[in-house]
Parts: sequence; structure tokens; C-alpha cells
Amino acid sequence: MGPSQKQDESPVDRAWAIHAAIIGLNTGNLLFRGLELDPEDPGLITVACLSLLAVALPFQAVFFLINSYIQDSTNVHEIEYRMLLRISLICQTVSYMSLIGIAILMFETHLYIGLSFTFGSVVAFFLVRSALAQVDILSKL
Repeated sequence: MGPSQKQDESPVDRAWAIHAAIIGLNTGNLLFRGLELDPEDPGLITVACLSLLAVALPFQAVFFLINSYIQDSTNVHEIEYRMLLRISLICQTVSYMSLIGIAILMFETHLYIGLSFTFGSVVAFFLVRSALAQVDILSKL
């Protein structure tokens, strides 16, 4: 399905919102946690997690560029469209993987904060899956 055949823009809007939130979370953590690093002994786990967030930022930027190009361009060839979608999927995957770094940083802050984050993430995941299942059921009525 090419860009001229798009039926619903809401999935694109949701992807933008999700990745905007992730990029904000990553940038904030890089800034504030980076400023807190002890220059003498920065803590290997914290540096590794912040490095993961730093690696994800260019992929998140490319995701936004690709999606802007697809939305704004009316003459995208079908093969180009498919290739851009694949690259976008890779960028989204790297972006989502950066959340692992966020989770580990939560545990590095304090065990209870990490456990709370993990518990909240699991509950939110099942809540979303339940809502999506309900949408599927209601759409068949």
C-alpha cells in the first residue's frame, strides 16, 4: 500500500507520539544522568545505559525524517515506499530497545524504583493488550 492509498492516519500519529515521548525520555536521562556522573568513577552500568540511549537518538531522528518524507511526498514509488518502511521499522526497533536502558537506569537509581517501573510496565502492557482485544471483539459486532 503506497502513500496515496493510506486509509487511516491515526497509526502514524500514534507512532509519532510514542517516539516523541521516547526521544524526550532518552534526551532527559542523557542530560540529567550525564550531569550526575562522577568524573572519577562514573559507574559502568550507568555509562553503558546512557550509551544505549545515545545510540538510539540518531535512529529516532531518522524515524522522524522518514515518516515526514512519506507523509509530505505524493510521488513516492512503491519500492521506495517499502524500503523506507523497512528502515523506519529498524529505527523504531532501536528506539524501543532504548527503553531497556531506561529500565536498567531505574534499577540503578534504587531497587524499589526499578521494581515499580517494571511492575507498571507489565500492568500497562497487559492493559493495552486487553484494550486491543476488546477493540477486535467490538469491531466484529
